[in-house]
Amino acid sequence: MLPSLKITSWPMKVESQFARLISPCTIEDFFQTYWETKTLYLPRNDASFYGSVLQPEDIDLLLQNKALLADYNNFRLVDQGNKLSLEDWCDRHSKSQQYFINNDKLYSLLHQGLTLTINGAHKKIPKLRHFCSALECELKFKLRTNIYITPPQAQGLAPHYDEHDVFILQITGEKEWKLYHSPVELPSHIRDQSIGRHKLAEPELTVMLQPGDLLYIPRGVVHQAASQETTSVHASLGLYPTFAYELLEELVTIAQADPAFRKAIPHGFSSSEQQQAFYELFQTLSQYLISNVKTEELVERKHKVFLCDRKSEDQGRFQDLIYLPQLNLNSVVARRPNILFSVDRDSTQIVLNFYQKSLTFPIFLATSLTDLIDHPYLAVKDIGGLINDAGRLSLAQNLIQEGFLMIKAIEPTSTS
Repeated sequence: MLPSLKITSWPMKVESQFARLISPCTIEDFFQTYWETKTLYLPRNDASFYGSVLQPEDIDLLLQNKALLADYNNFRLVDQGNKLSLEDWCDRHSKSQQYFINNDKLYSLLHQGLTLTINGAHKKIPKLRHFCSALECELKFKLRTNIYITPPQAQGLAPHYDEHDVFILQITGEKEWKLYHSPVELPSHIRDQSIGRHKLAEPELTVMLQPGDLLYIPRGVVHQAASQETTSVHASLGLYPTFAYELLEELVTIAQADPAFRKAIPHGFSSSEQQQAFYELFQTLSQYLISNVKTEELVERKHKVFLCDRKSEDQGRFQDLIYLPQLNLNSVVARRPNILFSVDRDSTQIVLNFYQKSLTFPIFLATSLTDLIDHPYLAVKDIGGLINDAGRLSLAQNLIQEGFLMIKAIEPTSTS
């Protein structure tokens, strides 16, 4: 049974996960000095620093799963950047023709010096998922995490640069990183580029990452890494913000709503006069569109896309399913951590947008919803607004079922 919770005061603001990740560097210094431009190396001499994010035990538990689907979007075995065929380390299901990891073959190849890449690790390891979700809430853009497991004296990837910025979190073992020039300034949507060793000059920076250390590599910086005397495990946290040119995509969406922009461009039989008339009209329409759409609106539209794409926050949600029938007026509920949402309202209704759905409520519930949104946690009986106790209980139950609220404590029903 969920424990009782005695509320004496509202909790302090939750520590910024991003501030902790880059400590002792400050958030202000990071974005003014390093963001998109300069490598940042933070030695910490604290092997336990990432204990709440990822540990070898988490990977061990993941690999005990006998039903891990082994396509290249999930797992890769590589040697100097060359992918090993799935047939060499996986079993193929006779009916579905899907590949599943054969752990005995996997460990044998790891002992031989190959590197295992766990792609999208934030989707597979719960506490890593929780960490990345918290960072996404703060940064307001997507993150993706891969894990690299490299045996002693080995190098999994050839020198290359990425099209996204990355944070390297060294979990266990040591890895030597060499960082070179940037052949492309701020690359975007270009696949990882391999760089021939004969083209490499001397590294501009060489660092030895120890457990707990952090390395920030801006996109475009050529790099390579090799393990030392022991197996190295590091997490690569990829950053995927919206770039300025992507705001133009929203202009296209807005333009599509105007019939004038939906007309075809000149065709093969168009006269020179017709072509010139189109050019002048399009120029006028484009200038009018740009001058009448605020940049803030374009940014907000992109933010809503990010918000709607986020997956549900499910920590403890199964327990909520079990204990929901016991919910009563003395129970304590809380907004789920790391949930991003927006609220739209007019004179008749309120719309709560989160995950990939929208919930519509009558306007008289405005105060009640505000209470649930603004308070870190709240007893059901203390939900304000123009509703009775039955309405309070119903509203709380609804938002728990939908995954916006979670049950913090089941308190016994008062007896008089």
